[in-house]
Amino acid sequence: MTKKIGTKDPNKKIAYLENRIKQLEYAERINNTLFEISNAVNTTPNIDDLFLSIHQSLNRLIHVPNIYIAIYNKEKGSLYFPYRVDEIDFDSYGVIKIFKKKSLTAEVIKSKEPLLLDAVQLKKREKQGRIIGAIPKIWLGVPLITDETIIGVLAIQNYTDPDAYTKKDLDILISVSNQIAVAIERKRINEALKENEERYRTLCEKSQDIIMRFDKSCRHLYVNPAIGQLGFTPEQMIGKTHKELNFPKDLVKKWEVSILKVFETGQVNRIEFKLPDRLWIDWLLCPEFTAANEVNSVITFARDITERKQIESHSACYDKINKIIISAADIEQMLNRILDTMIDIFNCDRAWILFPCNPDAEYYSVPFMRCRAKWFLSAGYKVEITPETSEILKEVIQSDDPIVYDSVTKAKIRTYVHDVYSVKSQIVMALFPKTGDAWEFGLHQCSHTRVWTRDESQLIKGISQRIADGLSSMLLFKELRQAKKYIDNVINSMPSILMGVDSEGRITQWNHQAQLDTQIKGKEALGQYFYYFFPHLSQFVDKIKIAINEQKVIEEIKIPRLIKDKTRYENITIFPLKGTQIQGAVIRMDDVTEQIQIEEMIIQSEKMLSVGGLAAGMAHEINNPLSGMMQNAQVVINRLSNKIPGNEKAAKEVGISMEAIKAYMDKRKILNQLENINEAGKRVAKIIQNMLSFAKKAKGSKTYENLPLLLNRTIELAQNDYELKKRFDFKQIKIIENEGKEFPLVFCEPSKIQQVFLNIIKNGAEVMVESKENMSESPEFFIRFSIADKMAIIEIRNNGPGMTEDVRKRVFEPFYTTKSPNRGTGLGLSVAFFIIVEDHKGELSVESAPGQGTNFIIKLPIHD
Repeated sequence: MTKKIGTKDPNKKIAYLENRIKQLEYAERINNTLFEISNAVNTTPNIDDLFLSIHQSLNRLIHVPNIYIAIYNKEKGSLYFPYRVDEIDFDSYGVIKIFKKKSLTAEVIKSKEPLLLDAVQLKKREKQGRIIGAIPKIWLGVPLITDETIIGVLAIQNYTDPDAYTKKDLDILISVSNQIAVAIERKRINEALKENEERYRTLCEKSQDIIMRFDKSCRHLYVNPAIGQLGFTPEQMIGKTHKELNFPKDLVKKWEVSILKVFETGQVNRIEFKLPDRLWIDWLLCPEFTAANEVNSVITFARDITERKQIESHSACYDKINKIIISAADIEQMLNRILDTMIDIFNCDRAWILFPCNPDAEYYSVPFMRCRAKWFLSAGYKVEITPETSEILKEVIQSDDPIVYDSVTKAKIRTYVHDVYSVKSQIVMALFPKTGDAWEFGLHQCSHTRVWTRDESQLIKGISQRIADGLSSMLLFKELRQAKKYIDNVINSMPSILMGVDSEGRITQWNHQAQLDTQIKGKEALGQYFYYFFPHLSQFVDKIKIAINEQKVIEEIKIPRLIKDKTRYENITIFPLKGTQIQGAVIRMDDVTEQIQIEEMIIQSEKMLSVGGLAAGMAHEINNPLSGMMQNAQVVINRLSNKIPGNEKAAKEVGISMEAIKAYMDKRKILNQLENINEAGKRVAKIIQNMLSFAKKAKGSKTYENLPLLLNRTIELAQNDYELKKRFDFKQIKIIENEGKEFPLVFCEPSKIQQVFLNIIKNGAEVMVESKENMSESPEFFIRFSIADKMAIIEIRNNGPGMTEDVRKRVFEPFYTTKSPNRGTGLGLSVAFFIIVEDHKGELSVESAPGQGTNFIIKLPIHD
């Protein structure tokens, strides 16, 4: 609506018109400025030139000596100033990498609202630390916003005139801010797009991948220089189809089907194929769309994946070999399966392994060979190593790579190998296990001449290494198994109980003796605590830990253990494991019961020897006065009974005759008593002589002895034994003896044989007399001498109560006795057994049953 102007006051009318003209002129200037800015946005190619053009356009409308445009990157939290003009503080417009939220620019960005600040307001913000650099008199800032996202700030300021700008100027800035923001964003997008296009073209031109673009007729619209990998140039291919370029028909069909499928479906497609020159290609096909979302071309990326395919192929072969190595039970199975696989992988006629690959050996053998039916050869034969063969083996061993024998290489097949084994080409490589000599692995091609490729050679090298590793594992495992078997045999052969335990006392090793002792198998014992099976060893738990921690051997001796109501003694030794990461110990348990018994027997024997020596000494001391007594008794008899001059003279001097003396002696039987004294002395002398003979220490010398006579002397000794007389009169026991007149002399130590006789007789006498009340017959010994199989046999049978079978089996064990502790040590019969069996290589046995008496049978060899 047009406002009406009054006509009464011409001056007012003129003033109004002038003001109106000024407003229209200002509006026109604003429109022209906006038009200039809009035109600059659309026509200025460089964004820096655009910022300068905007500044110049604004400066024609309002005075703008100081201006800056700040671009805000929200993701990075930074500001940078692509355009700034400042009269005073130009240096303060560096890139702000860390966005300061207290600046004037930050205030506009945060609020997204225009801001006009006069001198007073600026002074206040200065005190708040919100002004960076020089302080203006007036400041205007408007946000640059696109799609409701603030991208920066346009600001102007004046350092001298606080009234330089008004709200109207702020409105002008607001009016141009949208165009500036759009221009900045558009220019930034266009430049980024241009940069991306240039980068994309650079990547395409320099890419090692083959990049091509096709139309619907499968013609090449673009081809990058990487096509040179296939022997073409981009100029040769652009505008042509694969068919026109004479690619194989089957490959052309595969390509065209794949390309047309992308045109039809609009979806990405991918294929892999192998070119005739053995090159593998991975081909990615991507659709390119028009604005109407139609596929107008297909761009493809082709990559040489030959190396990857080779690696995949090699990996698959290695996996097969590794699985065979892991699953094989032994070397024979492993190598035969590997050779079968090699024939399939390389499509060859024969695969083999020879051993040893040693140029200095006399021969090599071919223990493993697999063949196709037509080219069969049996494995296991031996081949003599000739000087020529030795040189070839040296060459194979010294080579780091397989040696190829074919029509291309300098190495030629030996005439002998060619003629005898029909080999036209072969490849061989040495295998080096970690133990023993080298081996050799090879493949034969017999059906035709073959050129072995580098790829095949590398694959065979890798497989050879795996075969060598497999051989190492198998050979080392075999050695380890043999060593373990040997160690197990040693451990299990030991009579000691051996247990391996960890630091907590759990069983890790269990030998055969431990199994026999506990009747617990090793697999049941492993992992259990050792004191479950040997409770009496629970006291050693702490000592085991000490042995392990301090690495010292701990030994405890004569530890008692109750087994079937009988006490046994053991020595316990704890050995810590050394030289290993595993903490543990070995417990050794030795049954020393018999050793202790033998020690006690030795002590007892020493006592007996001492007693024997004492008895011998006493016998000598008794023998001297006894001889004097007997001589004096004889002298008295002679002087009282014989008519000799001396006797008669003495009688006459005292007034008596020899006849009267003799009559008195006869009357009082004094001479008889003197004769009795003499006879008693003779018997004592004989007893002493027998005792001296028995107690005499043997010097290890043997003589030929009359055993019946020796036995009789022993019986006489027993009849005068004090202990026997103390308990009973041995003479009450009847002794029945066959004569043994033709019995041969036996080569023996008489004192030891006499001790055997005495021990058997004393034991029998004690048993018979103690059981006399329960016996139906009087106690008696029946002694029989006989000869059989060049053995002198002495049987000493008593009619006592007999023995049970359990007692009979143990009667010769040391310290075994059925007597009370104060009646015997249990050593007598064990000593007798030792004397007969060990000292005289004879036999001592016993026959007995309850109620049927006991018969001891002594057999001694008869020497010619």
